[in-house]
Amino acid sequence: MTFQDLDFHESLMNGLQDIGFSEPTPIQEKSIPLFLEGKDILGAAQTGTGKTGAFVIPIIERIIKNPSEGTKALILSPTRELAQQIDEQIFALGYHTGISSATIIGGEDFARQANAIRAGVDIIVATPGRLIDQMKVLDVDFSNIKYFVLDEADRMLDMGFLPDVNHIIDKLPKERQTLLFSATMPKQIQKLAQEIQKNPVLIEIEVSTPASSVEQRAYHIDGREKLKLVQALLDDLTWTSCIIFTATKRGTDQLERLLQKKGIKVASIHGDRSQDERTKALNEFKNGKVPIIVATDVLARGIDIADVSLIINYDVPQAVEDYIHRIGRTGRYDKSGMAITLVSKQDLKKFTPIESKVGKALEIFTGFPDKNNKSRSERSDRSDNNRSDSSEKKKSVTVVKKSEKAKDPDFSNAKSINVEKGEGGKLVIELKNKPKEEAKEQKKEKKKEKPQKKASKKAPKSEKKKSDKKTSPKPKTQEPKKPPVKIKVIEKAVERNQNSRKPSKGIWGLIKSFFPKR
Repeated sequence: MTFQDLDFHESLMNGLQDIGFSEPTPIQEKSIPLFLEGKDILGAAQTGTGKTGAFVIPIIERIIKNPSEGTKALILSPTRELAQQIDEQIFALGYHTGISSATIIGGEDFARQANAIRAGVDIIVATPGRLIDQMKVLDVDFSNIKYFVLDEADRMLDMGFLPDVNHIIDKLPKERQTLLFSATMPKQIQKLAQEIQKNPVLIEIEVSTPASSVEQRAYHIDGREKLKLVQALLDDLTWTSCIIFTATKRGTDQLERLLQKKGIKVASIHGDRSQDERTKALNEFKNGKVPIIVATDVLARGIDIADVSLIINYDVPQAVEDYIHRIGRTGRYDKSGMAITLVSKQDLKKFTPIESKVGKALEIFTGFPDKNNKSRSERSDRSDNNRSDSSEKKKSVTVVKKSEKAKDPDFSNAKSINVEKGEGGKLVIELKNKPKEEAKEQKKEKKKEKPQKKASKKAPKSEKKKSDKKTSPKPKTQEPKKPPVKIKVIEKAVERNQNSRKPSKGIWGLIKSFFPKR
């Protein structure tokens, strides 16, 4: 089927030719005819399958053929970037038709958006939060709404927009055509569809499965080596543009700075950036001015960027659906791409469901690509072999087999020992006991030898102690001893003192001087 077969208005066909649309995608081929018949549609298709065109193209066609005043179509999107992309496609397809549109999203001029709502543009593309803000200020006229589209409905639920969505739906006319598109179909989406749609036709195209055009790899690596591995991958692989997904806004900023320090030209985008910053970064990436963009999951849904050849999950996504959306940014339509996930020990819990879902399509590596490119299946086989080898070693334990007469398991009482190999390589030792009399005599001799052994054991200890004292005495702090005085020296000193007695004073001393000393 081609778009020519659908008999569109000439001005719409000119728009399709301008952007190079010749054949509808599977989701477009199934949903567009049903929409033109006035059916409600519940579309389930993976990202990158052309869901935006599946509702934008028929809405433009219906507005051209059934003109009326006021706003005729309302499209709700979970993110600003997706809303802008939808509006860009409306502008491109409706360029020759004169159809007007406006985006009502956060981060842009509130007054200008209010003027567009008052003017009654044909199509409003909005995020729920900003549209609620406008509804609080303006008396928004939804009475002419004939077509209502809820895009990426599962993402709406994840982001907590369900109360706002229900509030907006309550203001819409009951008689309308409702289209609900979602990449996954959880029970909440099915319940919502029952509440807001009338007998919807379910269209499912490859729900929750990665595109076959994407080569998927995962590297098990230390978390501290992730930045180094990213640099190695960017150097080794052939790519044109790359999106690196992170888990947090802070992580996005940090990784951008680290890559810039390495001399890599990179931009980033996340929810805390102003709308001007987000738009500038995305446009520079789309135009090829910046080859790498680091982003949170805000860039994972519905964004159509041409020629993205490489996706790197720097952080493992929280759910399997998020993984599928991320890698869906590459390998779109007829092009191929590569998606690489970096898995640390902390990421294993989140990565296991992804691995089981993707199966054999996901090739797993360890370490850096230039050092060790062994898949985990090969490693597991090797580890299983190692386990079997070790188990065999454990099984070949020595088994003691006693003969019929041998009751004492003590080897010392065995008269003979036979060692043989049994089943499975086990060593079988057969013991034959000695006669009882011989065994008793040996036991008596052992008892006699025991005290001697004890004494011999103690002797070396004492000898060791003595030898230790002699060889390594402990230092003591003592005053230096004076040299001993010889006896002859003492006698001479006494004699000298006697001979050198001082004379007495006065008359008595004079009298004593006449008598000789003894």
